[in-house]
Amino acid sequence: MKTLTFIFLLTLIGSISFAQNARGRLIIESLKRQLTIAKHDTSRVLIMAQLCNSYRVPQPDSALVFGQQALTLAQQIKFPKGEIRALAYMGRLQLDVGSLPQSLKMQFKALQIAEDNHLSAERALPFSYIGSVYSTLGNYPKAISYYRQSMLVSEANHDYQRVRAQKMSIGNAFEKMNQLDSALYYGQQAYEEMARAGNGINPIVFTNLGNIQAKLGNNRLAMEYYRKSLQVQGEDGRQVTGSFLNQIAQLYQKENQLDSSIYYAQKGLAESKLNSSKQGILASSTLLSELYEAKDPIKAFYYHKMAAAAKDSLFGPRQLQALQTIVVDEQVRQREAEVQRIAYQTQIRQYAFLAGLGVLLMIAFILYRNNKQQKKANHLLHRQKEEINFQRDKAEKALTELRSTQAQLIQKEKLASLGELTAGIAHEIQNPLNFVNNFSELSVDLAQELKEEVEKRDIDKELVSDLVGDLVQNQEKINFHGKRASSIVKGMLEHSRQSTGERTLTDINQLADEYLRLAYHGFRAKDKDGSVTRFNSDYELIRDEGLPKIEVVPQEIGRVLLNLINNAFYAVNERAKKGEADYQPKVTVTTNVAENWVEIRVSDNGIGMSEATKSKIFQPFFTTKPTGEGTGLGLSLAYDIVTKGHGGTLEVKSQLNDYTEFIITLPFTILS
Repeated sequence: MKTLTFIFLLTLIGSISFAQNARGRLIIESLKRQLTIAKHDTSRVLIMAQLCNSYRVPQPDSALVFGQQALTLAQQIKFPKGEIRALAYMGRLQLDVGSLPQSLKMQFKALQIAEDNHLSAERALPFSYIGSVYSTLGNYPKAISYYRQSMLVSEANHDYQRVRAQKMSIGNAFEKMNQLDSALYYGQQAYEEMARAGNGINPIVFTNLGNIQAKLGNNRLAMEYYRKSLQVQGEDGRQVTGSFLNQIAQLYQKENQLDSSIYYAQKGLAESKLNSSKQGILASSTLLSELYEAKDPIKAFYYHKMAAAAKDSLFGPRQLQALQTIVVDEQVRQREAEVQRIAYQTQIRQYAFLAGLGVLLMIAFILYRNNKQQKKANHLLHRQKEEINFQRDKAEKALTELRSTQAQLIQKEKLASLGELTAGIAHEIQNPLNFVNNFSELSVDLAQELKEEVEKRDIDKELVSDLVGDLVQNQEKINFHGKRASSIVKGMLEHSRQSTGERTLTDINQLADEYLRLAYHGFRAKDKDGSVTRFNSDYELIRDEGLPKIEVVPQEIGRVLLNLINNAFYAVNERAKKGEADYQPKVTVTTNVAENWVEIRVSDNGIGMSEATKSKIFQPFFTTKPTGEGTGLGLSLAYDIVTKGHGGTLEVKSQLNDYTEFIITLPFTILS
């Protein structure tokens, strides 16, 4: 029965591949014919954008050409709807080939054009594709948020086909999070709504339901869903993706049918390579590495290297840093738009108030001139005064609301601290990774030597024992350093994730040590001339060993320390650029404990500050850095976190061209 299932799926996939090629060519040729007879440039833009989407899987290069042509023509004729479609489809193409930062940048640009031109319905497409980017990154809650925004926009514009598609995507995200009840709910809902619509069933619904059943352990039911998906794909002429083939391979792996699993994983890898899908290449090569681990270590190592290369291309430090920059830029853009909207509303209220006041003055003047209606004029004037007071109160309330909104904006601003940590984390994690790589290479040589010895007729048991002992020792070291790297990553993720606002017992010495080292390596990574690092400075942590753990929000205090230490390195670097003789830059972090408070001092021997600068240093948006190097929010937020968030103090001492020292005090309660 299992063999027949394998042969049936193999035959079905072969027939689908033939149908796909024919159906895909028919669709593309039809669009090309429409392009040649289109009379209006707006129609040509939309057709070329659709060609970009149709070519996306079989021919990415052709898809990019049509997408760029559509975007250029749309910009020339000032057709924002066409710009949005072209950017969205090209962004989806960039996601397929693994360029996540470029994909996210294009989708945010499409979203901005839709918002600027009040094209509400067009927001659904970029919302959906932004969700796909976050899903690829493994941030499934964020992905679900964008899928739901796309679904709400589609419902408001009666685009129920896209509504059903978003429910599929939401169900898939829940399945990846192993929230199988929610995944099954959305998957069944999408299937039932498609069945009622009568326009055919999207095969992805069956694929998602199969994935859920596979995780629930219902392998036979999962295979039935995969078979249905293949049948629908054959009828629709859809592309059999590498991801789908990997799901079948994983199911055969669970059934312990390794040859079938390897076959489908290899087909998935070939399909992913054909479509330049780095995500598919990563998934297929990872699975093949696992499958060959016991069967053929050489092939396992080959596929492991392929997976590592694909993973680095998708999620390497440069990709992640570029993504963080794009996300922060989009957050800043949204906040600026919100501030502008509030300012505009306030301005309208002010104009209305002034206009009302002008009318009131005119009425008062007329009533003054009319002696015969003095009594009536007095009465009206009294009423108008009340109206003036009412309008003034409204204006004051509006101004208060504006200030409150601005305060909330500043308080919630996180200023992309993840970007500051990236280089430091990379340096910290490099050492254990080097150990893992070195001991892995030694283990391969030892294993080869052991294999050769075992194959000899006269085995040297003492040598074999020594080789096995060395292999065991190497594996223990690999395991130790792997756990060390994992610990570093876990610790950094803990410090960099969104703060919950909950206070936990925190070792301030450890926190200061981590952020001092990470800030230093991060600053060196940014201050490079080609491959040469120009920045260099001494740094030191003088810790009070008697410092107790205190209850703080570690993410928030970490952001304060990162900001202050980065500013200190910036100050000594600026002074070093002046070329003073015998100048040795140095940044020092000192911790102390008193009866009921902990003190942290961050000092440097940099450029210092004048008295005028010190008086403004904690004001929002005030900065002494050149344009583009600072927003002026860092010290303002640090001050709020320490004083308002933790009931402490933040003070500064400085002398121009001599030194600067920031002093943090954090109160704590001694537990009896």
